[in-house]
Amino acid sequence: MGKPIVLMYHNIGIPPREGKLRSLYVTPRMFRFQMWYLKTAGFEVVFLRDILSHIRGESVSDKKLVALTFDDGYQDFYENAYPVLKRYGFPATVFLVSDLVGKDNLWDYRALNIRKRLLDWDKIIEMSGHLVTFGSHTKTHPFLEKLSTKEIEEELFGSKADIEKRLKLPVEFFCYPYGHYDERAVAVARKAGYLGATTMNRGLIHRGDDPFEMRRSFIRWHTHPLLFVLKMHSDYEDRKGGRA
Repeated sequence: MGKPIVLMYHNIGIPPREGKLRSLYVTPRMFRFQMWYLKTAGFEVVFLRDILSHIRGESVSDKKLVALTFDDGYQDFYENAYPVLKRYGFPATVFLVSDLVGKDNLWDYRALNIRKRLLDWDKIIEMSGHLVTFGSHTKTHPFLEKLSTKEIEEELFGSKADIEKRLKLPVEFFCYPYGHYDERAVAVARKAGYLGATTMNRGLIHRGDDPFEMRRSFIRWHTHPLLFVLKMHSDYEDRKGGRA
């Protein structure tokens, strides 16, 4: 049994010609291949709380565990990822910027030179009953280390409460915007009642890891099939993340 891995996605779609940061995209065709491969190769795709159980030493599986996470909550998740996930019965976690649900990527559209539509509440509520869980990505997607502790609390407590009110379900996991965080952000995430938090730090999941600093593998535009297979079957992400 290999170490579990948490995969990180952003956009599932074709990057617009005028847009920047193509690395944020995985094409629908490539995403379909990746999900087909996970199914065919016998990986066990699980919820983030199952990854947490592994960290705590509470679960044992003969298969390698994989969790799928999608940052920001883009509309293309519903259009291009959700149908594939339903086909295979795979669970996933989508991290929402709660104040911007149904709007656009106001935090970075100038830098990216494009506005990208975010999921609205109707679609979020529809998917919440079909193996898709929703986590918090703050209220407005700020750089947390630039905020006061009070402002961090407003972002983390507020987004959790907003999503829970809409979905009438607990929000268990948090995702640090831009992958940037400090000790204050970790402490506030614990205080807010999250069970864990994901980062952009590279690596596999190990027993005894801090659940509020979960490592992930960024699946992006240039993650070709051979690289995807390498990530899934080896300690490649640990080596790249400096954990070998």
